[in-house]
Parts: sequence; C-alpha cells; structure tokens
Amino acid sequence: MYCKIGLFLSLVVLVNVHYTCALEVLQARWLEKDLQFRSMTSRHNLTNGIPLQDIVKQFPSLEHSLQRSRRQAAGPNTTTVVLNDQNSYGLIHYSGDYSQVIFVLTWQPALVNTNLYRSSNYGATFTNIESQLDPSDRNPLLWPYFYTSTTNNNFMYITRDEGVTFTRVNFSQPINPRSLQWYPGEDNWILGLNTQSDVLYVTQDTGTSWTLVDNYVDTPQDFQWGDPTIDPAHIVYYNVYNPTDRSRGNYTVHLYTKQPPFTNAAQEFDPNLGRHDDFLLLGHYIFVQQTDPSGSPFLKVSYNRNPFQRAQIPSTFGHVNYIVSHINNLQALVIVQHVQGQYNLYLSDSSAVYYSMSLPDLVQSSYIFDLQWIEGVNGTMVANQYVRSDPSQTNSPIRTLITFNNGGRWRLIEPPDVDVNGNAVNCEPPSCSLHFFMDTSDYFRLGVYAQDSAPGLIVAHGSLGAQLSSDPDVYISRNGGITWSETLSNSWGLNYLDHGGLLVAARDYHQAPSTVLKYSVDEGLHWQDYTFSNVNAYIFGVITEPGETTTIVSLYGWTNGASGWIVWTVNFASVFSRYCTDNDYYTWSPWDERFGQACTLGYHINIERRINNVTCLNSRSYVRETNFEICPCTSEDYECDYGFFHVDGLTGPCVKDRDISQSDPCATGGISYNQSTGYRLIAGDLCSGGVEQYFYPVLTYCCSSQQPTTDPTTGTTQGPPATTGTTQGPPATTGTTQGSSATTGITQGSSAMTGTTQKPVTGTNEQAITVNNSATAVLGTLFALALVVILAFVAVVATIFIMRKLKKRRYLSVAATDCEEDDSPLTL
Repeated sequence: MYCKIGLFLSLVVLVNVHYTCALEVLQARWLEKDLQFRSMTSRHNLTNGIPLQDIVKQFPSLEHSLQRSRRQAAGPNTTTVVLNDQNSYGLIHYSGDYSQVIFVLTWQPALVNTNLYRSSNYGATFTNIESQLDPSDRNPLLWPYFYTSTTNNNFMYITRDEGVTFTRVNFSQPINPRSLQWYPGEDNWILGLNTQSDVLYVTQDTGTSWTLVDNYVDTPQDFQWGDPTIDPAHIVYYNVYNPTDRSRGNYTVHLYTKQPPFTNAAQEFDPNLGRHDDFLLLGHYIFVQQTDPSGSPFLKVSYNRNPFQRAQIPSTFGHVNYIVSHINNLQALVIVQHVQGQYNLYLSDSSAVYYSMSLPDLVQSSYIFDLQWIEGVNGTMVANQYVRSDPSQTNSPIRTLITFNNGGRWRLIEPPDVDVNGNAVNCEPPSCSLHFFMDTSDYFRLGVYAQDSAPGLIVAHGSLGAQLSSDPDVYISRNGGITWSETLSNSWGLNYLDHGGLLVAARDYHQAPSTVLKYSVDEGLHWQDYTFSNVNAYIFGVITEPGETTTIVSLYGWTNGASGWIVWTVNFASVFSRYCTDNDYYTWSPWDERFGQACTLGYHINIERRINNVTCLNSRSYVRETNFEICPCTSEDYECDYGFFHVDGLTGPCVKDRDISQSDPCATGGISYNQSTGYRLIAGDLCSGGVEQYFYPVLTYCCSSQQPTTDPTTGTTQGPPATTGTTQGPPATTGTTQGSSATTGITQGSSAMTGTTQKPVTGTNEQAITVNNSATAVLGTLFALALVVILAFVAVVATIFIMRKLKKRRYLSVAATDCEEDDSPLTL
C-alpha cells in the first residue's frame, strides 16, 4: 500500500534512541533515492554516508589493515587515518554529545562486503570491529543504536557501551528489523512487524520476548506509538485491514488503539471515521486520508484526540496526496499534491481543520521538497517556487522566497550590495534577487544550513538573478536571513564549530581535489587557509559532534591512490588564544533590522552572541543567555483566513476567494454571525494589543433579520432589531389594520408609536362616540409613551450587556445596514 499521507522529511530519520547506560545518541539519515547519502551533515545534528559512483576510479583488492600517520602544523592539528578500504559507500557517525566515539561503516552496492570501524579518541585511531559480529553473517547493516543482519529477520546486535561490546538478541518471532519503532525515552519498549504475515508485535525487553498486538497490519507506516506527553503510556495506534476486502482489491483500513498488557480487545479510535487509506500521528494531531465514492481523496484531522473532522482546504484543483510538512506552534503545514501537478503549501489554524494558501507551486522531486525551516530563528523558512503560469510546464524557472512569520507572508531574498571581492552587485528586487540551491539540487551537498547552536547565522549556496542559475556561490546571513553577503566563491562543504564561533569549509567534491580547507573565526567576514593533507583529496563529508560545541571536525574522503577511504580529524582549539568573558558578548534580536520591527510571532527575544571580531573560545560548556517579552500586535502577526488569499499571491492584502464555496452562516436560523475580516492570528502567535482590534471578526446580522416580516397570527409587520433604530410605519390607508381594533382605528406599523385615525360616524350617538374616542385616544397615547420608555430602558440595558460581552470576547461589533458583503481588503 502506498502511503499517501507522509511526514515531509527530505531525509528520513530511521531511529533516534538514547542509550540506557549513557547520554549519547546515535542518529543517521537515510536518503532512499539510489541508496545515496547526503554529504552535508550539519543539519539536525546528523551524519551521513557518501556515494562514490560519480567518481571514475579503479578499486584494488580489499584489505582490512589500518595505517595511521600524524602531522603537526602551526594552528590547527590534524590526524590522518588511512582505512585501506575501497568500498563504494561510506557512513561516518558520531556517537553523541560529549562522546569521543566515531563509527565508520563502508559497503558495496546491494549492502555487501561491509566493514565497521570504531574510534574512541575523536578519530585519532580506528579499529575494525567486524570480528565482534557473527562470522557467518557477512552482510550486516549498521543502524543507529543497533547492528542488524540483512540476510534474515530474526535477530539484531545491540551495544550499550558505544561499540565496545555487542549483544546478539534473537527474536522469538520473525520481525523485520527495518520496521522497529522505539517508544520515546524507553529503549526496552519496541514495536516490530512480521512483514510476511502482517502481524504486529511489541517487546518490553529489547527484543528478547514479543507479545502479539494485532493481525492484519500491512506496513511499518501503519503503526505508531502514541505521544507520551499527550496519550496514556505505551499506547499503540495502528491500522487494520479486512482480509476479505483485501482479497477484493480494497486496501482501506480502520484505526485502532491498544494499551498494555495488549491482551485486551482493541478499541476503534473513532467509530464514525470508518475506512481510510493512511494515518499519521504528530503531537496533538492525527491525520487520515479518505477517498469519496468518486475516487477523490480528502483529509481528516483529529485534534487533541477528539473525533475526526474534514479538513477545509481552499482549492479549486483536485487533490491527489497530502504531505504533512511540519507541526509548529500548534499549526500544521500541509503540502497538497494537485491533479494538475502543482504542490501547494497550506497553513492551518490551531485545530488543523481550516487552511489557507501559504505558497503555491513548491519545487519538488520524488516527494523531496525545497522547503526548509531555519533552526535558531523561530518562524523563519525558505522555499523554492516554480515561476510558471501552467503547472504542466517543464523546466520552469525557480525562485527562492523567505518568510519570517511561519509562512503567513513570503518575500524575495535581499541580494548583497557587493560580491566576495568587494565589487558592486547590480541586482535590485523584484527583477533580481538571491536564490538558493536546496534539496532537489543536482549538488547533493548544497543547501541552507542553520543550527540552534548558532542562532541567526545562516549559510547557503545560491546565485543572483531573476531565477536560480547553475553556478553556486556561498552566501551568509548574520541576522536571521534579513540581509546577506557573499562569503566564498564556488561550492563548499561547511559546518559550524564552537557554537558558531568557528566556520569550516572544504572544497566540494564535484570540483577538483584539494589539500586545503578554509576556516573563519568571525562569522565568515574573513577566511584563512589550512593545509590538512599532503596529497590532493576529494572530501565528501565535513562532520562534527552533534550540537556543534567542540573545536574538532572530521573530514572523510579519498585520494587518487589505492588507500581508499581516509578520515582526517582536525582540532582548531589552538586557533583561539583565550576563553570568552562577559565583555566579549552582546545582546542581539533576530528581528532588529526588519522594517524597524523587533518582534516576530508576537514576542521580542534577546539572544546573547559573541562579538564576531573577537577571537575567543566559547567552550563546549557555554550556555547562551536568552530572554523574551510579549509585543503589541502588528499586521505581521496575521495571515489570511480560510477562504481568503493574498491579492498578489505573496504579501498583499487578503481578499475573499470567490471560487471557494462556504456554508451559509444563517442557514441554521441564527440572527447573527461573526464575519471574518479576512485575517486570523497566526497559530502560536503571542502578541497582545496593538492593532488586534482591527482584525477581530465582525458581528454581522443575518439578511433575514434586516427585512420587515409579517406575523401570520396577528397580521403585524415586525421591523428589524431595536439596535437598528425605530422606523415609522406607513399611512393607515396603506398599512395592515388589525381587525379586532376597528372601533379604535389604531393601525399597527413597524413601531408602537403610530398616529390614530378616527373613523367617520353618523347617528344620534355621535357626541358620546366622540367623547369615548377622545378618552380612548388619550389612554392610547399614554400607553404608547409608557411602552416607549420601557423599550428604551430595555434597549439601554441590552446594549450595555452586549457591549460588555463583546469586549470580553474581543469582537468588534457593528450592525449591518444591508446584506451585501464587502470584498474590499482591510487596510490599516
């Protein structure tokens, strides 16, 4: 079954598990396309293997001996280890924070001839530890946390001491190791699937014994642990198919839950949901995809484990698939694949039910998207977009956009004023701007790099022009993406050290080999060369310990000789003459320079950063000081509401989308509703006060309550509510006369205060009738005056009560004067 709902990750994290006997974390990312690994590894603190298939080279016979050479130089110190390993693929892997253990795994295509190496001293020496495994198993595969076989599915190796020893755990059931899912924070609880018989199991003792959860579970995408911060402990969510339906070609499933001891009956999560295609659990949300009778898919969402609701995604295009890009600040970002070939990004409200368009026509390749969150700067993303009028158009120009408010508004990226040599750059938006190479680029290592350990510092490979070109250079922003400068020509593999206080760059392996790397201690303002090798080398990875807190970096690659894989470990500690003191830091806000605004997502944050022209060491124990305060609301805190869109597609006013049909808010018989101004507060935004009153929904009366209606029982014509004023009725000759009051001649109009019409009389009783009529008229007048006083008093009391309620509910209340909708955009 093809999983149509997917968590958008250009590289999927297989396992991320903490050791029980140490604080280390083993992490890796796998790129499914052609079994290749991405070479730039600073993002997400993950390390990767690199393919060599694009380099023409002859491999001599395989050897397992290790050679080591050490070279001292002024400044940084380098240790070189020659592995004499000619396998085509490699994975280098830091064990975790505050650990000196590094693993290197090499293999040939089809995962054969693997070799596993371990270093316990930051790469100064490596030992081949392949012999610690079962000698009959020659096709193993290293995963984070465990080492498992590819030849059968009934055992795995586990290490709890960072590879000093391995324990083989034989499964009591034929579990596919690639299906294993660890419970967050508890290593001994694991879910596993027998993919041959579609049976889901759970173990509480790290694989020694397994308990049946349920049958008819199809794929590893069909089950998930619950969120321990929201759900009961160790609850499992899983899809179950009906074998009879499956035999008929029906691949729909039902969503169930089960809790320990797993011998109890399964509970259907939402009996009203029924059959669906796929599901995905992320925090407070559960997403499912269903298909209507016509074969068109649609999305449903459960928020806070409540019953599912159908997602309202404003689009006139048909839907094919849904990809959940991110959950941030209680807001879902969902990419919808449309039948026309477009992939559009939509933003939800906090319930993830109502969506608005954020960015159309995202660049993608095989469900890898050019969309990236910038770590260290909350609410900031960059994305690549096709510039085309027809979604079927191929080879369309690509441009890069940036947002500072979670996708509420997108902007072109400001180009630098000068190039790397100080020459003026003739580039002015909107005809020219800065564009970035991202995940779909032909250069796998190119991308946009940012880390929480270095807030505000962003490095990217890009080009200037009206669209993305094919010639990358390196650009850097030191203020969270507001302004940029060119820092290096051509493409480089980069990484951060010492909390961003040190940048390291090695020449990209697509270029000529080199013996030199570059480093900067002032955030890329100046670079220095350092010779790390005596012979030219192709560098495929620039790796550091997760967290980027040390001064040690590992380079791995190969030379033109028969040495195969080589690991260079470079320590830059001697570059710094002293540790930093309080005087070496300043307070910085990521949004100081953007349009004179010092806030984003409703708060102002102050972050401690090292002065970039001070050469001092932060040290790995450094803790960055931060504080924040709530800001008044501005237009930047709002995004288009459901059913509205930016008039210019990016940043213009939000106007009503006439192509989106919405239900009549008055259809249920109500007299009023809250009409959107076209905007809503961005989910998770913390602002208060400011311009928020201009964005409140408007209390609007239903059209039927504005028109006079006739009471069929009394024949009385009723007017609009008292808040719209009192309307005098028409003359008696055209009004409706109440039959029982013919002797008094009182005609009821649209209010109680009407004139009296005397009826002509004849006969001897004329005087008495006149007197009676006069008395009746006086009494009627007094009664009318009293009624007016009472109604006025009631109206005043009601108005005070309503205004207090509206103020409490933060609505801007206005009385509608007609039934026409105002489509003009809100301007401040």
